[in-house]
Amino acid sequence: MSGSPSPPQDTNAYCERLGIAVPSVDDAIDRADAVYGTPPKLLHLMVVALLEHGGPMAVEDIATRVEDAGAVAPTGDMELSLKKAWHGLAPVIRDADGRFALDLGSSELDLLAFRLGLRPPRYVTSPGPEPEPELVPPPDDVPLTIAELDGALRARSVWSLSVVRQAAAVLDGNGGRLTIEEVESVLADLTEHRSKLPTDPKRWARGLVVLDDDGRLRLESDPPAREAMRRAIRKLAYPELNRRRRSLHTGRVIELRRREREEQRRRDEESSASRRRAVIRVLPTKGKPHALAVLDVGARSIRTMTGGELDEAEAVLGDFDVVAGLHVRDELRRLELEPDRWRLADLKPPKKTKTLNKAGRKLTITPELLISNTTGISRPLGDPKKIGQYIETGDEGKLRRRIESDVKALFAFYSYGVLHNYVRLRWGFLDERLGVQWALPGDPSLHRILERAQKDGRAVELVTRTAPGWSDPWSRGWRVEVHELDPWTVWVDDGSEVIPIEKCEIQTARVVGILDPGMRTEDD
Repeated sequence: MSGSPSPPQDTNAYCERLGIAVPSVDDAIDRADAVYGTPPKLLHLMVVALLEHGGPMAVEDIATRVEDAGAVAPTGDMELSLKKAWHGLAPVIRDADGRFALDLGSSELDLLAFRLGLRPPRYVTSPGPEPEPELVPPPDDVPLTIAELDGALRARSVWSLSVVRQAAAVLDGNGGRLTIEEVESVLADLTEHRSKLPTDPKRWARGLVVLDDDGRLRLESDPPAREAMRRAIRKLAYPELNRRRRSLHTGRVIELRRREREEQRRRDEESSASRRRAVIRVLPTKGKPHALAVLDVGARSIRTMTGGELDEAEAVLGDFDVVAGLHVRDELRRLELEPDRWRLADLKPPKKTKTLNKAGRKLTITPELLISNTTGISRPLGDPKKIGQYIETGDEGKLRRRIESDVKALFAFYSYGVLHNYVRLRWGFLDERLGVQWALPGDPSLHRILERAQKDGRAVELVTRTAPGWSDPWSRGWRVEVHELDPWTVWVDDGSEVIPIEKCEIQTARVVGILDPGMRTEDD
């Protein structure tokens, strides 16, 4: 055994980075899931043990800790049960030395921290407006109002309501005498699902509504009949009026939430724009590092260090908030740097193999294959044998060119994954999208860029098929108008025709300005 777990602390590296209090496995055992209300799973206890410890742990130490807290191994062997519960699932990762650790930038860890009650909700909404009380019908001796009349008859089928009561309701609501044509006009404006009023004067000779000598309809002074008519109309009106009131309140809440989401999105975008990001490449890929390339995403610059210059790696990377790279955690450890200082984006393949057919033939998914499939770069990473020769012969020039070429390919791969939230796997007839979580809140997604351009009436510049060049990334830029969007395709107008483009073919995109008049369609 590698040593007993650390005693409880006020804070530790993990919890300080996440901004949470140090949790206890003992407390987590008895705490129900905040979302599902179920007891914590073994994987969740594994996460809590790592958070409590504040760093990587051997599986035997985790097993001892969760057993001491009262957890029971389903298999009878806690170490085996922990490995089966993990089975490669985020946010737990295994270091090169075999210890288990946490991916502190994982969205799964953030969600799990909420579910286990370790952090409050990320976005707290305002209470919103209070709903207005339900409307209550007045006494029957109170005349109808225009609002009640509208609620009872608007767009409603009133075939079962007698024409006399319809006319009486209009007269009562309008507070006076009206001609048959005027009453008919009011009713026709309210609903078409009804019978027209009769124009024969004999039909209005007696009853609740009568026709005066001057050709105007009026209500007869018959309180019981008039009150019965009001009750019938209000029985139709008030459910509808209260439904409208609830709908209006819901609309206000929806609008408030929309504004809150937009404000949160704005803050996220500002935070995203302020983050400094680096893509790194270390060569050789095994053993003692000999060269390091650091690509500054914002400045679009590359700094390459070899030999003794590697001592500057910590100072150079210390200026960045996010570090991306292939097996980035292991690479940083090879540089004798603590990976959890940064938010990491590991560019390794999301899965190792893909089953191709029912016979069980498997495709091994290598980084080279996935990078090439995604970016169109034919040889994205250098041959390890040649790299070894460069190091052995001291050919610094070729080594520098190779590592800089590698890091440019990794940057193109990373940029695509951030833009789409997936990368592409293509093999024969296979064209599959593998999800990645390299984007941070506020990072511009392709759909968001296209949607904003369409909404604002602005043009976008697209680079499609293969990754943009390093020296002039927009040399193949294509300026178009966004015509229509769906989840997988965008229809664009280049000024001569509207054509569909699969979103997965877009390598990068940006909003570039107001549309040229010639790019407008006749429908605009």
